[in-house]
Amino acid sequence: MPMTRKPRIAIMGEFSSGKSTLCNVLMGARPLLEKVTATQLPPVWLSYGPEDAYTMGLDGVAYDLDLADLEHVSLDTTEHVRIFMKSDILRYCDLIDMPGISDPSMSPEVWERMTYLADGVLWCTHATQAWRQSESGVWNGFPPEMRRNSLLLITRFDKIHSDTDRAKVLKRVRQEVDGLFADVFPVSLLKAMNAGDDQEKWAESGADAFATALFEIIHRLIDEGSPEPGQERAPAVRPEPFDSAEVGQSLIARSFERLMAVRNRPVVRVMPRRVAAGERLLRTERPTGDTGPAIVSFSDDDMFAAAEAQMTGLRSQGK
Repeated sequence: MPMTRKPRIAIMGEFSSGKSTLCNVLMGARPLLEKVTATQLPPVWLSYGPEDAYTMGLDGVAYDLDLADLEHVSLDTTEHVRIFMKSDILRYCDLIDMPGISDPSMSPEVWERMTYLADGVLWCTHATQAWRQSESGVWNGFPPEMRRNSLLLITRFDKIHSDTDRAKVLKRVRQEVDGLFADVFPVSLLKAMNAGDDQEKWAESGADAFATALFEIIHRLIDEGSPEPGQERAPAVRPEPFDSAEVGQSLIARSFERLMAVRNRPVVRVMPRRVAAGERLLRTERPTGDTGPAIVSFSDDDMFAAAEAQMTGLRSQGK
């Protein structure tokens, strides 16, 4: 049965493996992310919606957060930071930006207690020392069923200058992780982030192939569905009518829009988080359920006409 919430994709890897750059690529390099991806933060859960933020304390209480104070969030008292913003990729999935697994200044418990929320993982491994034993040890502790929903990105692949050496690294890594990930992609995330509107540079960076694989995973997760721990599957949520004005602007979103149109599937419409009149942002108890936007199956037959309209709109824009 289809999912009734958006898939949650965690961004993981060792310290300085390119996780922050990947987050910037996925989110369209929004200025806010310079603080969001700071190394001394607990996990940051990013969702689509009107700009808002809170911290979830280890005491089970959610506290209002001014993003100007983000860098002062305490690791000792905070489970995670939840941020809502209108970014293209968040229309399709939530992202959970995890701290580096090898950060010597941070206990593994900081990120371990959030891994149960993830449906899949984008794992970053540095090309010059790809797939270390420490990475393998951590990943082997994850549920085997998560492997088909996860991708391994060999980051900073452009730092290996010889074609022969690049081929050797890619062959070795693919052999060592065979069956542990849905696929392996060599990427230059800096090139992807600096591609601007240049589709050729975007493809050369390796990001286009990776974006296609990520789309397929998100599509499958939504269609197959996954109940929350201890909960039964719920009926799928129906979408709002497709609005052609909400075509994404980042290159990864444009890739998603094209893939969606080729499939004759509707663009996912999300509903902003509803805030009751007079609601205080300081929560007095842990939120129950997902207060973020809803998601629906990609396969609603009555939305084919909307998908065709989307394709027409993309062609008119030259995308």
